[in-house]
Amino acid sequence: MKKIYSLFALAMTLLLGGVATANAQETLTVAPVTVAPGEQAQVVINYESTVEHYGFNMQITLPEGLSFVEDETTKVAFTLGSSALPTHTLSSKITDKNARIIVIELMKNPLSNGELLSFNVIADENLAENSDIVISGVKFNGGQYLDEIKVPVTKGTPTGINGIEANSEK
Repeated sequence: MKKIYSLFALAMTLLLGGVATANAQETLTVAPVTVAPGEQAQVVINYESTVEHYGFNMQITLPEGLSFVEDETTKVAFTLGSSALPTHTLSSKITDKNARIIVIELMKNPLSNGELLSFNVIADENLAENSDIVISGVKFNGGQYLDEIKVPVTKGTPTGINGIEANSEK
C-alpha cells in the first residue's frame, strides 16, 4: 500500500512539475540597483512572453531606506514602458514602502516584449549596504503567477560635491 502511495506521489510531482515548466511563458528581468543616500535611481522591469497578455498586476515592496519618487506635477510614481500601448491603463496605490500596480487594456491589445514598467527610488541614510526590492504576486491575465522576484540593492557612495567652502584670505 505504501508503494502505491509513493508511486502516486511521484507521478503527481512529475505531472505538476511538467505543468509548471510548460506554463513558464513569462519572464521579468530587473537589473541590480546601486543608489547612494540622497540620490535617485531608476528601476526598470523588462518583460518577455511567448503568449499574448493584455494586462497584469503586481506588488512592489521597498526595503528600509528607499522610497518611491512621485512626479511633482502628475503625482505618478510609475511609467509604462515600450511593452504597453497608449490604450493600456495603469493604476497604482502606494502605501509607505508598498505599491500595488494594476495595468488593464479593454481593447485586447497585447503587451509586447520590452520595457514593462519603470519607477524611481530615492535612498536615505537608513538604506542597508545590501538589501532587496521585492516584486511579488505578479499575475498576467490568463498567464503564469510569479510569486517573488528579488532585485538586489547596493548602497552606493554619494557622487555629489557638497560642503565646499571658499577662503577669502590670500
